[in-house]
Amino acid sequence: MSFILNLETSSKNCSVCLSSKGKLIQSFDSEDDSYRHSELLTSSIRDILNENNLGVKDLSAVSIGIGPGSFTGLRIGFSVAKGLCYPHNINLIGISSLKIIANSVIKENKNIISLIKDKGEHYYISKYSSDLIEIMQPKIQLIDSDYMSSILDKESIIVVNSNESKEFISQIIKEKTKVFSRTISSIDMISLSNKSFEEKKFEDIAYIEPMYVKKPYVS
Repeated sequence: MSFILNLETSSKNCSVCLSSKGKLIQSFDSEDDSYRHSELLTSSIRDILNENNLGVKDLSAVSIGIGPGSFTGLRIGFSVAKGLCYPHNINLIGISSLKIIANSVIKENKNIISLIKDKGEHYYISKYSSDLIEIMQPKIQLIDSDYMSSILDKESIIVVNSNESKEFISQIIKEKTKVFSRTISSIDMISLSNKSFEEKKFEDIAYIEPMYVKKPYVS
């Protein structure tokens, strides 16, 4: 049986889950304002593997949310993922965090605009088709009503990573568009990592890096 360990640390939520053949086996999620991800991540991985009588060598792949998001969280996630994969020759899968939250609302069968808050009214943003084909490359953008009007259409929904962002976006959009708030969770990686595993789409462990989207307001 193939086992995939999914890790998502791009936000305040430190998230780990174990899956097999696209099905959830066990998960751990904890939102932490102090970003104690290094402590939470390693302990939760150990507990999940122990409780399922597995060792690291039993994993077929590790899947990591590559960002964009918290620099601290991403660095911790990547360090742990590479630390698991490299010595044991385990396959590594990388998935955009914007795609992960888009996957949480895919059942709506609409184009999906994913937004992850950075600072102020700047957001990381990407747009996907209803089958998660990337329409807009991830970037950071100052979000206002004019910009949202320029990218919205009748076939679009919006997903953000906090209730605060949901309230802000709902207030500035003029169109009647559904806005969802979702925590960026490893559970929403399961179908994506399973697809990559079946298609043998793996990362080069030595060269993969977090998706750091350059901020336009930083010189």
